[in-house]
Formats: sequence, structure tokens, C-alpha cells
Amino acid sequence: MSLFESAGPTGGARQPTFTVAELADRIKQVLGDAFEGGIWVEGEIRNLNRARSGHVYFDLVDPDPDSGSGKQPEASVGVALFKFSRAKVDDVLRRHSGMALEDGMKVRIQGELDFWPPRGLLRLRMTGIDPNFTLGELEAERRRLLEKLSSEGLLSKNRRIPFPVAPLRVGLVTSRNSAAHRDFCDELHTSGLAWQVVLADTPVQGVEAPPLIAAAIRAVGQAGVDVIALVRGGGARTDLVAFDSELVARAIAEAPVPVVTGVGHEIDRTIADEVAREAQKTPTAAAVFIVGAARAHLEAAELAWGEIAGWSHRLLGDANHALAAVTQTTARAAEAHLHQADSRLHGRAGRVRELAENRTRGETRKVDDCAGTMRHRAAAAIVSERRTLERKKSGMVAQALRIPTAAAKELSNLEGRTRLLDPRAILARGWSITRHGGKVVRDPSAVAAGDELVTTLAKGELRSAVSEGN
Repeated sequence: MSLFESAGPTGGARQPTFTVAELADRIKQVLGDAFEGGIWVEGEIRNLNRARSGHVYFDLVDPDPDSGSGKQPEASVGVALFKFSRAKVDDVLRRHSGMALEDGMKVRIQGELDFWPPRGLLRLRMTGIDPNFTLGELEAERRRLLEKLSSEGLLSKNRRIPFPVAPLRVGLVTSRNSAAHRDFCDELHTSGLAWQVVLADTPVQGVEAPPLIAAAIRAVGQAGVDVIALVRGGGARTDLVAFDSELVARAIAEAPVPVVTGVGHEIDRTIADEVAREAQKTPTAAAVFIVGAARAHLEAAELAWGEIAGWSHRLLGDANHALAAVTQTTARAAEAHLHQADSRLHGRAGRVRELAENRTRGETRKVDDCAGTMRHRAAAAIVSERRTLERKKSGMVAQALRIPTAAAKELSNLEGRTRLLDPRAILARGWSITRHGGKVVRDPSAVAAGDELVTTLAKGELRSAVSEGN
């Protein structure tokens, strides 16, 4: 090392002066002596960059207790993971739950402090990592957040929202054109139901993902959807940290409609799953659950229509039986009244004859003297009785006729109400039913150009093809 002597500012003892290269060598020497054998450092990864050369660069900072505040970290050091060390680190991470280095990950890494003279940079050359530290930090943070949400009553808030009867308008929160997006939408499409999907495209991984996912949940919640689906495909445990975020958990808890999650693989369970109304294992499973809920409503509606038709037929049959019974009862009552009137007539005629004969025997002379008078009175009595009999007979006949007429009116009213319930009467008024593949078409978007339609009218069916879809 070459040194140059120079006078001090006040003419005192001369101080040694370094060249820049000499200063850089001294710094490297001091660092090597002070941290011989390497060091372990813990912190949070920021600004991760995987270079084309195979090297990885990032900043290691002290984690901010107030996550998401965006404040400048109190301390930061640059880290370089060169290609020859990266293979070993990646292998260690793969063997521990398939992790990978990501922004926002809390890590404990091993390395050597290095000073790079050309840029005057102090950085840590990473040589190893402690995966158990990262997994432990994730689990500890998860437990802390779950306890916090539970104490505020947010774990069950979304589950208390009733699930809609027919959730055909779905708010989908995921990354557009991802495997999760395709799997979810394919399952809805193959169901054949008339879905309306409101997509909120958002990143589902990385430091920026949690606030964007939370904003997407709030956006679709205000779009008038029936249910919100939050889905993401599988990945490493650290790839799913966005779904363990407090921001996402609170957005789900405050959602105005039920939230169904389908995040990761079947073995994954995130805090988003704990807060959601329904947690399914995969994006496809989430779609299957929503399809099942909608199909159950459709089947219940079809069953109700079948029961209405059956009830109408039974009501018509009951009315026919009631009419027949009323007719038979009326006929029997009229016949009984006629028989009673005839019996009374014969009884009175017999008593008149008996009285005449008795008086004739007992008072022969009086009869002879009053023969003319008696004949006149007898004839008058007979005429009077006949008139009385005719009046009673006419009254009985009129009553007998009124009974069937009233029964016929009641039957006509029953038949009219029954016809109003008959689906064929609805068709006769000009309505029609259009089906495609045996299923009722309720929405133009359920068919496409070229599909064959069968339209049922009051007197037959029409077959047609769709020329243009809406």
C-alpha cells in the first residue's frame, strides 16, 4: 500500500491519505475480518429481480409492523444470490413445502458481506437459507391474524349472510386468462345455465396483490352480483400469502353477498377460506358448488310446475265426480217427492170415500134428501184437492228443476277456475314454450346461432333454428 503524507489544515501532524482502490481494499479486509465465516440475517424480501443471467437480486429490509403502510424501511441491505449458489438455495426451498423466493417473504438467510469497488456498494452474497424460519413466521402471523379476526367477530360475519336461491350473477375475482379463470368459467359454461359473470381482473401473487384483491372484492360487491367467487390455482405455500392478508380477510368479511373461495390445492387452507361463506378446495370445486346451488333452485321450480299440473288435473276430476253426485242426488230427491205426493193423494181419496160410505150407511134418509147437495160438495172437494195437488206438484217440480240448475252453475264455475290453471289454456291465449335440447329457454344468451329450437303452441309444435344470438 502506498501512502502520501500531507500537512494538516492547521499545520499539525500529517494524516495518511488513501487512494479509492486502497480504501476499497481496506473496507473488504475489515469486512472479511469482522464477519469471517459468514453471517445469518433475517428480514423481508423487497424488489426481487431474477436476471436473465441466472442471478437473483433483492433488498433485505426490516419488516414494517404496520403492514401496508408504504413507509420507507428503517434499514435495508442489498442481496445478491449468484447462479452457482441459487441452485442449492432453490433445492432447499423445493424440499420444504415447494417454497420459492417472493416479494414480501420473511426469511433468514446466510451469506458473506461483500464490498463491490466499481460501484462502491456494500451487499450480502447469499449462500444459504433457513426454510423453517419462513414457514414458522407464516404460521405465527396466520395465528395472530386469526385470533384478531375472531375477537372482532369477522370469522363468521360473511357466513351469516343467507345464500341466494338462484346465484346466476357471479362476481369473479381472479387473474384474467389464468388456469383458475378458465377452469371456473368452463364449469359454469358446461352446466347449460344462463350465467352472468362480472370479472374483476387482479394479481393474485406478490406484494401488490393484497390491496388489489381487496379492492376487487369491494368492486364486484357493489356491482349487484348474487355471489362472489375468489379463486386462484395451486402453487407453493408462499405463493398463497396474499390470501392470508388482513386486507383480503376484512374485504371478504365486509362483502354484502356470500363469498365462495377456491384457492390452491386440496391441502391448502388460507385465512380467506376461514372468513368466506363457503370454502372449496379448488377453483373448479367452487364453480361446482355454485352450479349445484343454482341447479337445485331450477329443479325445485320444475317440480313445483309439475305439482301444479297434477293438482289441476285432480281438481278437475274431483269437480266431475261432485257434479255426477249432485245430479244423482237431485234425481233421487225429485223422485222421492213425487212418490210422497202420490201417496198423500191416494190416502186422502180413500178417506173421502170412506167418509162418504159411512155417512151414506148411517144416514140413508139424509143422503137421499141431500143427495144433490152432497154430490155438489163432493165434486167441489175433489176439484179443490186436485188444484191443491197440482200446486204442490208444480212447486215440487220447480224445486226439483232449480236444484240441477244451481248444481250446473257451480260446476261451470269450478270448470272455469280449473281451465284457468290448465297450462293448455295459457297456450291457447297466445303464449308458447321454447325449448333447446329439452330444456326451457329463458335467456337468449343460453342459445347460439344454428341451435335448433322447438316451440310448443296451443295446437302443435314449431321447429326453428337460431339465426343470430343476442
